[in-house]
Amino acid sequence: MTAPLTRIWLRTFILILSGVIGTDSVLATDERPLPSRTSSVRLSVTSYERIPIATMLAHPDRYQMRDIRIAGTVTAIQTETMTNRMICGSAHEQTTLMVEDDSGQIEIIDRGACGKNVGALKAPMLKTGHQIDLLVQIMIPTNMGHSGLPVEATIRYIDLARE
Repeated sequence: MTAPLTRIWLRTFILILSGVIGTDSVLATDERPLPSRTSSVRLSVTSYERIPIATMLAHPDRYQMRDIRIAGTVTAIQTETMTNRMICGSAHEQTTLMVEDDSGQIEIIDRGACGKNVGALKAPMLKTGHQIDLLVQIMIPTNMGHSGLPVEATIRYIDLARE
């Protein structure tokens, strides 16, 4: 009797998962195809078009739930320990970077062990003044209790900029 219920649950889970995996292409509003990733550990940052910070902030809906490339200079860095276990189940470090390019600046978050940064370079390793090239995932906050930022940019991959 439990085997049929397990099969139904598994089929439902697979159907939901396949829908979730396809949502980034459904929610994307620009017609450019998403670049392919070279692997889950080493991404080719340069295969993504660099988006100026001001452009992304002016039209965040175009980039909602997308990975985009930003390049700039780290102007501020702050790492704190997050003790709220509701976020990912354990205490973790969260680093906030302020990154500036020629067009503007943006606050970018690295959630440490609870985040999605798949690269070897982690935000706490950076210093003010570093030139970086990174992929960030853009989310438009929908809850009213948020800090008022127009977008939340979460680090997916960091690389030091190549001169």
